[in-house]
Amino acid sequence: MSSNHGRATEVPLTPLRAFVAVGRHGNFTRAGAALGVTQGAVSRHIASLEAFAGGRLFHRRGSTVEFTPSGLQLFEAVKDAMSTIEMTMQLLAQRGRKHDRLKVRTSMPSFAMTVVVPALGAYTAQHGVQIDLITSLAPPEPSDDFDVLITRDLSVPGTESWELMREELVCVASPSLLEKHRARSKSGWPLVAARSRPDVIATWAIAAGIATESLYVVATYDHLFLAITAAIGGTGFLVVPKLLVLDPLRDGTLVLADGQSIGSGASYLAYVSTHSAHAQSAGDFCRWLKGMLRERM
Repeated sequence: MSSNHGRATEVPLTPLRAFVAVGRHGNFTRAGAALGVTQGAVSRHIASLEAFAGGRLFHRRGSTVEFTPSGLQLFEAVKDAMSTIEMTMQLLAQRGRKHDRLKVRTSMPSFAMTVVVPALGAYTAQHGVQIDLITSLAPPEPSDDFDVLITRDLSVPGTESWELMREELVCVASPSLLEKHRARSKSGWPLVAARSRPDVIATWAIAAGIATESLYVVATYDHLFLAITAAIGGTGFLVVPKLLVLDPLRDGTLVLADGQSIGSGASYLAYVSTHSAHAQSAGDFCRWLKGMLRERM
């Protein structure tokens, strides 16, 4: 009697893993694909867990599922713990092995082009790991294939993360343009802007005590790296994260227009995907990236 009772109360970890996968992916088929098992196997695991829990954990809605209140309570309680277990097991499995390729995704194409990409050759030469860089502004889905996410505007709860650095904004211009407009009020400076970061000009204007409606924007570009090129060419003044213009500031093709450095309140972050098969290498890359950025600043 006591032996049977002990087996009946053991936590069913494999069904629990299937349950978390269904919660992440929204249906049994995608959960099965993520786990490498059939949809039928996932259904059996969920039925086993529901029997253990004494109630339904999902409402079936055609091909999709929705949590019952009990299912949602269980999911919120175990999802982060399951991510931690998966990450730990990946690290143990990879100990002593080295992977030579990583998929790095970023929601910041200007940051990638001006800062990350130029440094990747040195990283590969030093660490023997090739980086495949993917840019996407969309929030990552559980089924997306990447090892590291670099972002300032997306969040990936329940994953290992690094704060790479805090963002500072500066206003820059070509030396000749600054000389031409030095005596004018800042509200009269011709500005270039980027659609990817519409917030930076307003942040700078507030710090400078300028009414945003009085600003004079002469040109707008899709991304900051295009606006940086325009500013170097003398098209206008540019408010930009300082990290993106360190090289032009050092070589003199851009200069600080007003000497101010303004904290935007945002941070650059790196996350290791919970589904990465190369968590150790991904973590090593994040540590390198953080150190590289600190050296640049």
